[in-house]
Amino acid sequence: MKIVPLIRAYFPDAKLNEPLADKTTFGVGGRAAGYLRVSTPEELWGAVSLAQKRKIPFQIIAGGSNVVFSDKIYSGLVIQYWDNLGRVEIEDNEVTIDASLPLMKLVKAATVNNLAGLEALSGIPGTVGGAVVGNAGAYGQSISDHLDSILIYNPSTSLRAGDQTLWLNKKACRFAYRDSVFKHKDFVVLRVKFKLEQGEKKELEKKSREIVESRNKKYPSSLRCPGSFFKNILAKEVSKKSLKLIDKTKIAYGKVPAGYLLEAVGAKGMKEGKIFVADYHGNLIINSGKGKCADVKKLAAKLKKKVYNKFKIKLEEEVRFI
Repeated sequence: MKIVPLIRAYFPDAKLNEPLADKTTFGVGGRAAGYLRVSTPEELWGAVSLAQKRKIPFQIIAGGSNVVFSDKIYSGLVIQYWDNLGRVEIEDNEVTIDASLPLMKLVKAATVNNLAGLEALSGIPGTVGGAVVGNAGAYGQSISDHLDSILIYNPSTSLRAGDQTLWLNKKACRFAYRDSVFKHKDFVVLRVKFKLEQGEKKELEKKSREIVESRNKKYPSSLRCPGSFFKNILAKEVSKKSLKLIDKTKIAYGKVPAGYLLEAVGAKGMKEGKIFVADYHGNLIINSGKGKCADVKKLAAKLKKKVYNKFKIKLEEEVRFI
């Protein structure tokens, strides 16, 4: 049986042959055989379990800020877990939140309740769940720093009725720089709990506001981009030979900025089709119109080659290709 009739039969609310470019901040991508947006943890794991049971291929996306879809048709169901009205529960210094909510909702909920530890994440687009999967961070702070546990659904196991979900502690999440167990296993992030520190509301809001203003200068909301395209490099993982070629003043928070490496090889302004590197930031790749995934990959490959030839450092994409 073909995929579209299956999706139509089991997911009557799904949109068929749906364009995917407008589901991302980059504006790149073809179409999906089916597209379904869900808002609650129950709706998400319910959709995933049904798709799995009916053997319908599926992909889960969050806010779409770190995703590059293929130019081809995705022969399956794209499930977007995003909601602006999800649950936020605060008790003492603990914040528990639906992973579907925008990350800024989490930051604001913490700051207005005098809770510190997340303010450096201000202005980062996407959802809480997406940020957790990629262990998003900025200014030396990562979302995992104050994370306590995560409610997940594991589609690869047949759990007993009533036990479809479970809480993973932080250690089980295997967080690393821009990485987590969720990039390597099919765990579905539903809710997240944080344990934060006491802070001063006015100071936290001031810092948050300053960070947002700074980010908006680099990433205006109208800009079609996925944010930083390549991961920064952990300085401790760079060879001594390569480190000699790097300006030590550029190393911040123990990382070599990918933007610095790219600018050193003349990346600014490089172009492939409708996709180009900003003329003011080497790690900012922009879609000037109807850009193609194929062009993104071509440009990325050229940039990686240039950096490797000069520094013998292999850049790794922060974005996820689907």
